[in-house]
Amino acid sequence: MELLVIFKTKKLPRHHQFLFASVVKSALSNSNPEMQKKMYQYSENQANKMMRPFTGAIYLNKYILENGEFSIQGDVRLTMSSPDAEFMLYLYNGFVQQQCFKYQSYELTLEKIQILPQKLPKSNRALMKTNSPIIVKNSLGKYLDIDDPSYVTELNYAANECMKSIMGRSLYEPIAFTPISMRKKVVQLKHDKFAKLNDKGILYMNAHEGNFILEGHPEDLSILTQAGLGFRRALFFGHIEMINE
Repeated sequence: MELLVIFKTKKLPRHHQFLFASVVKSALSNSNPEMQKKMYQYSENQANKMMRPFTGAIYLNKYILENGEFSIQGDVRLTMSSPDAEFMLYLYNGFVQQQCFKYQSYELTLEKIQILPQKLPKSNRALMKTNSPIIVKNSLGKYLDIDDPSYVTELNYAANECMKSIMGRSLYEPIAFTPISMRKKVVQLKHDKFAKLNDKGILYMNAHEGNFILEGHPEDLSILTQAGLGFRRALFFGHIEMINE
């Protein structure tokens, strides 16, 4: 299931992934506080690190970047995808009910929300494209380039953990990933918890975007198309779309 959420705002921070994560969390809390608490909070003082059942992509329409902020002349479009229809319907209702979202000094107003048609694989092979870059890392926390020998192994690990979290089972079979026209992109996350990494408090990650062939069990491919690929999916990375089979 896929949603398009359109906002109006005057400004956004350059690093805005955590802003939109807060918006999603707020909308879900508004419509189903228990689901939000279960998804985001392990205990009273500890965040839940479970894999969340969604991915997404953020698109800014007509903007100027100056002094670390985006000045928005158009609108801001958040696309979200998940195989969990119940979660998505609560999220839809939360957006509709709340309308206005605040994060630090920024404010977003809901302009439109709609359910989008979504093409899902029915065979064991599909041509895909990224709507937001795919991030893959190994067990040591190193973010991998696409030509790293362990890239597909770690991509399978992330996909398998995602499947266990959402569906309660492992992949029916390992996925195969073949780049067609992929390019590297270094993406950034900024948050107080990254303050010890460098003086800017920014986490830099290797990511990749473009077209690729994804192979595997048809049911797995359908779930992964909706849930996304790789790591940091709940921060709007790894959103993919089927071009054709």
